[in-house]
Amino acid sequence: MFNIHLASVYGFCRGVQVACSLAQKMIDENPDKNLYSIGKLVHNDKVVSSFASQGLNVINRPEDGQPGIALIRAHGITRELRAEFEQKGYTLIDGTCRIVFANQMRCSEEKKPVLYFGIRNHAETVATVSYLNVPYHVIENEEDLNQIDPSLSYDCVIQTTFSSEKLARFKKILSDRGVDVKYTNNICMASTRRRQAVSVLSRQCDTVFVIGEPQSANTTALYNLALSCGVKAFMIDGPESISDEMLDAHDIGICAGASVSPKQVSEVISFLESRGGILLPSSGGNSAS
Repeated sequence: MFNIHLASVYGFCRGVQVACSLAQKMIDENPDKNLYSIGKLVHNDKVVSSFASQGLNVINRPEDGQPGIALIRAHGITRELRAEFEQKGYTLIDGTCRIVFANQMRCSEEKKPVLYFGIRNHAETVATVSYLNVPYHVIENEEDLNQIDPSLSYDCVIQTTFSSEKLARFKKILSDRGVDVKYTNNICMASTRRRQAVSVLSRQCDTVFVIGEPQSANTTALYNLALSCGVKAFMIDGPESISDEMLDAHDIGICAGASVSPKQVSEVISFLESRGGILLPSSGGNSAS
């Protein structure tokens, strides 16, 4: 027998909720048209498969399908790719997260060199830096800081799900080096709240299950955070990923990335309850917005 603790914040963020709602509306209102998402709608194969079964196909470029209605996912797309789809006759529905969109517009107006703190090949990073018309450096690792000319003044734009621990460390290094940097935005508050919830969860539990997929940057960040707190942590897709060995614990915490549906969280909790787990009433959480 073991206790189950649910993180106070988990699951779909507001940006993903909006994108999924737009996708469902597209499907319901256009039964006879070619329907697409540009890239995976979310970093969650179960959600993507569910929409695919209803006729929403994933394409990456205009030539991958016949013109129809294409949904821009929450991560956004590059301005060049947007223009290509429009030129090829696609109708675009913009599901770009409002915070990501604000960063794109901020980049389009930048006049100084920019430091972009983010994962270099992540879809959000690629989309956002495409709006820059000034020199820039993508800063993913500490080694990337060596590219920076300390004699210049920079503006800084931060990926919405970037590691808060990395951000704090990089800021200190730049400050110690005397680099003039203006920080024009910060990490998305939904991501910050999720990480705070995992920190609390890790103090309550000896094992933490992080529901999500490795391709999700924010899920990976939650997993690494739990590990850094000194607990056993496992990244799982669902109940099928849970082995008997993982259940050798007194208190098991449950959290989930921003691309994980409430249904997936409920399935994991139900499975753990079937294996003798008791969900503590005081630990119930709410999906993030």
